[in-house]
Amino acid sequence: MVQRVEEAANKKLHEEAQKYATFMTKVVPLHVEITELKDAAAASKAKMTNLEERSVTREVRLGQVEADLAAKNKAFEAFKAELTKQIKLLKESKKELAEKTEALANIEKEMAAQAERSKKVERELLDDAADAYAVGFEDALSQDVCEHPEMDTSNYATANHVVKGRIVPRDLPQNI
Repeated sequence: MVQRVEEAANKKLHEEAQKYATFMTKVVPLHVEITELKDAAAASKAKMTNLEERSVTREVRLGQVEADLAAKNKAFEAFKAELTKQIKLLKESKKELAEKTEALANIEKEMAAQAERSKKVERELLDDAADAYAVGFEDALSQDVCEHPEMDTSNYATANHVVKGRIVPRDLPQNI
């Protein structure tokens, strides 16, 4: 019976461990994806800063060189479209980052809940094992009384043990 309880406990513990491992396989890629999004946002910001510097330079040249006005105006419009595209990408990246951050927060909440469920299962398994131990002791004691009805079993207890041929209380740890 104790073996069945241990097997059930091991099975529950194994299932919880598998759930946790599956959960972690989802969390790690999200952490990687968030890091990549942060890097992409930084790169986009650097590109935008670079593009802004180029814009200032082009505007100065447009004012100074009248002959190149048409060519420079075309380049500026192309730059403006690219800048708008980069701003749009940056906004999308910010939105994705916010979504991933929220998803990560939800995952962290789920991890905390999973840890609490695991603790509860562990407590239940310990209680089941203690109950099985007590039932086994009572069964063994009943069998002993059945075989030897004249024997005094009043000092038989799970908290006692035999020392030098005598039954004495066991020193139990204080934090149980």
